[in-house]
Amino acid sequence: MYKDIAKNLEKFNIEYPNTIIPAPSESDYKLSFIKRYFVRRANDEYGHIFEISKDVYDTYSKSPFWITQQLKWRISGPVDQTFKDNGDVNDMGVLNSNKISLSEASVGMRNLKLYLPNLLQLYKK
Repeated sequence: MYKDIAKNLEKFNIEYPNTIIPAPSESDYKLSFIKRYFVRRANDEYGHIFEISKDVYDTYSKSPFWITQQLKWRISGPVDQTFKDNGDVNDMGVLNSNKISLSEASVGMRNLKLYLPNLLQLYKK
């Protein structure tokens, strides 16, 4: 029995994705946001999170062995919330926008907040 398993060890190897650091383009900064993609092993709720590209995300999202998550990440605009003259919110601000997006994404991937502690990551005025 062991010899049968030992012959097929390559079937039991788990390929981990390479973590990337997003590099927003000038057009991304004009749009004010980018999509970010993440993956972690399905059987390890508090396991390591990998930030991945869209193509890799599409591949891993089809696998039952991985949990994937994406979020909209704000990278430009006012840092803090701004208001109109009548007191209505004019702009949520980068900090609040990313905090809300991260909070929503953390429902499916609890420790994502630990991976993204800096809400101004990739921010540019």
